[in-house]
Amino acid sequence: MKTVIGILYICTGPYHLFWKDFYNTFEKKFLPNTEKIYFVFTDAEKIYGEGDKKIKIYKIKNQPWPLITLLRFNTFLTVENELKKCDYVMFSNANIICNKVISEEEFLPRKSKCEDIFVTYHPGYYKKNPINFPYDRNSKSLAYIPWNWGKVYVIGAMFGGTSKAFIKMSKILSRNIEEDLKKNIIAKWHDESHLNRYILEKDNVRILSPEYCYPYGMNVTYDKKISAVSKQDKFDVKSFKGQYEYKSNILKKFLGKIKRLLCLKERCLFLRDTVLHKTIKRI
Repeated sequence: MKTVIGILYICTGPYHLFWKDFYNTFEKKFLPNTEKIYFVFTDAEKIYGEGDKKIKIYKIKNQPWPLITLLRFNTFLTVENELKKCDYVMFSNANIICNKVISEEEFLPRKSKCEDIFVTYHPGYYKKNPINFPYDRNSKSLAYIPWNWGKVYVIGAMFGGTSKAFIKMSKILSRNIEEDLKKNIIAKWHDESHLNRYILEKDNVRILSPEYCYPYGMNVTYDKKISAVSKQDKFDVKSFKGQYEYKSNILKKFLGKIKRLLCLKERCLFLRDTVLHKTIKRI
């Protein structure tokens, strides 16, 4: 029997516009020796490929930003029984395409190394000083990471694992996010902050290079195997998220750049947490 991977895909609002390219490129190039089942959560009246047995469609309501991303683990768990039938489960952002053939050996968790979860380095923080990582530093949040902890920063746009490990992670993070919300807390980078907290210091995690989540609009040197495509080409992102463009003058931009280079505040906080031996428990 073929190995089965369940691919979770959320496309509410205008994000359904990316589904056709996602589906066609992943069908053609992604894990060629693995059976793929797509779990598509959408509010669209109709999407590409309806009727295909490998595409399972679930109607959900669109939610205001950032709840649609923050509560994605709740969404995953609505099909828990179906996910249990898969060998592996993964989530990908909607505006993603598969550019090159991706083998099972290079992508999935390695049993030989006792891995059961995989995540992907965030392209913006790959091989960067951890002091610059945008972890959530709010000690009241369950996504909290002290300044003296953490060696990698991963992106919330591409992760997965064995079905058992993925469901376990989803339950823990769903609970943590709900506990934060009860205290009127939203982590700095929403579900991504909670994902980074979850994998902290774990040794059962395979960390993929950012070539498996190649950024849109960045000039980077590594290969483009799985990549993001422009959201703005499809719809007005800022209007959709209820955000407005922040216009800054040249001086403010320059001073901001100098501040980021010096990291004086961050270095002081790192020293403080190191001296105080700040620590947190694994989850």
